[in-house]
Amino acid sequence: MSVKNAIKTYVKNYYEISYNPDEKQIFLHDEFESNNNYVIDLGKYDRTKITLVWGKIEEITGMQYHHKELQNELSQLFFELIRDKKSKEFLKLLINENLNVNFKFSELLEEFPILLD
Repeated sequence: MSVKNAIKTYVKNYYEISYNPDEKQIFLHDEFESNNNYVIDLGKYDRTKITLVWGKIEEITGMQYHHKELQNELSQLFFELIRDKKSKEFLKLLINENLNVNFKFSELLEEFPILLD
């Protein structure tokens, strides 16, 4: 299994997407309680910051996000995830509804088709 496919599988099964309207921030995360959370800025969508939290995933997979041999592939995967047309529509919906929400990616796979490859 490639690194990209292993991460997709983990994200599909264990990651969540959360929107905090007070902070105008979307989080892609597994567990916030992990001891080694790395916060990675993925950019903005409609003035809303999108942040990846790399925590428990590192403990489970052993993959460090900033490892020189993995960073390009991991960054590309998460950028594709949020830049997909269908995904952008969902992000826009989150922002427009302006509610504090939290969803598992496994509940929203049709909104993030990159995870279905």
